[in-house]
Amino acid sequence: MTASLHRVRTYEELDGAQGREVFFRPQRYSAADLAPLKATVSIRAEGVQHQCALLDVSQSGVAFECPPGLRVAVGDRLAEMAVAFDEHEPYRGEGRVGSVRDSQGATVVGVSFEGPLLPIDEVLNLRAIRSFAPQGEVPAGIWRAPGNDRYKVLVSELRLYLQDAEQQLARLEKDLPWHLLHGEGSPARTALMEKLRTTVVADVVRATEEIDSAVRSSPPAHVPALVHWSRRHLHDFMMLAPAMARAFQKPFGYPGDYEVMRFIYEKPFEGPNLFAKTISLAFDETKAAKAVRYRKDLVKRQIAGLIEAGRPLRILAVACGPAQEIVELLQETTAELPPIEIVLFDQDKGALACVYRRLAPLVDARHQGRVKLVYLHESIKRLLRDSELFSSFGSFDLIYSVGLFDYLRPTTAVVLARNLEARLVQGGRLLIANMVPDMASRWYMEHHLDWWLILRSRQELLELATRAAPHARVQILEEESGVNPFVELARG
Repeated sequence: MTASLHRVRTYEELDGAQGREVFFRPQRYSAADLAPLKATVSIRAEGVQHQCALLDVSQSGVAFECPPGLRVAVGDRLAEMAVAFDEHEPYRGEGRVGSVRDSQGATVVGVSFEGPLLPIDEVLNLRAIRSFAPQGEVPAGIWRAPGNDRYKVLVSELRLYLQDAEQQLARLEKDLPWHLLHGEGSPARTALMEKLRTTVVADVVRATEEIDSAVRSSPPAHVPALVHWSRRHLHDFMMLAPAMARAFQKPFGYPGDYEVMRFIYEKPFEGPNLFAKTISLAFDETKAAKAVRYRKDLVKRQIAGLIEAGRPLRILAVACGPAQEIVELLQETTAELPPIEIVLFDQDKGALACVYRRLAPLVDARHQGRVKLVYLHESIKRLLRDSELFSSFGSFDLIYSVGLFDYLRPTTAVVLARNLEARLVQGGRLLIANMVPDMASRWYMEHHLDWWLILRSRQELLELATRAAPHARVQILEEESGVNPFVELARG
């Protein structure tokens, strides 16, 4: 180390000084700064007592608004002056007028204290005390809601469970090698995940479903308070799961972006440590996450069934996200395919880039000349307003939407379904998925992820389809979780 690194800077070199000339002026506080204290200045002159509104004050002086009838000039000595804050009077003594000026039609007088300095720290401490519970009662926490005892108990118990699990998993993590936790798949890693699924994860998922059930009976007016109650207890734990954290932070403005979907499809065991990975796995095992995978499988089966017929196909995926069903289908298919054209529509360039990155090499290597992929980047706004958006692509044998209608109001949903059904060939099918109201993942999605869906019963889905296309044959298709059915519209 060089000597220059240890050299002490001289006072004159310190930032903020000019040589040894350092000017200090006591900090001034306005009347508003000192609220809720009521600040006043009292002056006795020529036998008359004057109460003046304090404008600002420091240790060494005060400025106040001169009342009518009081005449002062620069240099005047005020023999009797007091400064009070509520009933506290920290200064009584002499003062000398240092300035008199007009300000917005009022006369402002500045006075220097001729006696001791005003103990401003005392005033600030008094302000802090008076600011607490100013009406004489401690403010009620925003988490307070009368009743809801079962909900509160279940949330509190889950917090305690997670605290214990965090400690136990930290001890287990010390006994496991780094590559088992953070590396690629191995028999031991698979065994670890399965052990967690049947122990901690199963307990956490069961607890979330019990909480979801308990909150259903709460009055809507209590929901904001219950959200705060839950977040105070559990939010930090949930945010350890990368998928949940991303859904909550919404970097693209909405919760279910393609990266969140890829976590659900392919990366269930993510996080910086074993406990975080376990929280991720618990999220992955909830009904909503399972439904995402099951609905993908349903669409994949529908496409595979059309391929088996051996005739050319045209398919439209609306709000395709990572298009996992297409990726998996083309990966798993080794037989020669009939000519297939797939239009992939999404408003997110990142999602389409992700799909292109995964599908282009796959098609080139296995299905070149048989599968044509069209990537269409347009806004959801245009999708909802422009009935001719897909007209240049011709008609389709299958159109499907797995995660869009959950966000559309009834009228908008009907219009979009009508526009999409109109793009089908004779005998073509439109598949629309929508989560149902009794989906047991609503609590954590709504209370912790700000992930609000427009949920529809099966009957509401059928009514939507019938309003959109009265001539179509409609039926409900079920995926395995039972919470994300499809309504199928077949063009007659």
